[in-house]
Amino acid sequence: MAITEADRLEMHLAFRKTMGDKVADTVMEHLPPTGWADVARTSDVDHLATLMDARFGAVDVKLEAMDKRLDGITSGLWAMGTLSSACFLGIFALIATKL
Repeated sequence: MAITEADRLEMHLAFRKTMGDKVADTVMEHLPPTGWADVARTSDVDHLATLMDARFGAVDVKLEAMDKRLDGITSGLWAMGTLSSACFLGIFALIATKL
């Protein structure tokens, strides 16, 4: 059964009648605003932290794999650049000697 705001107001008014305004207000301030079913326990938070740690661990593994692939691509690009430069210099030298 869900507790409505009307139910909370009715309870607060009943507390005021039987215990007085100050005590009733204090009691109501100590109750959660929506009900105990919506309040997380420490074990709930710990469980979520464990799930998040596992999830971030999986993301870290994927990022490391991508980083290694990018390193390989970068090395390949450097090799291609070096080869292209050597070819350019070779063609330039060939043209220079023919002139």
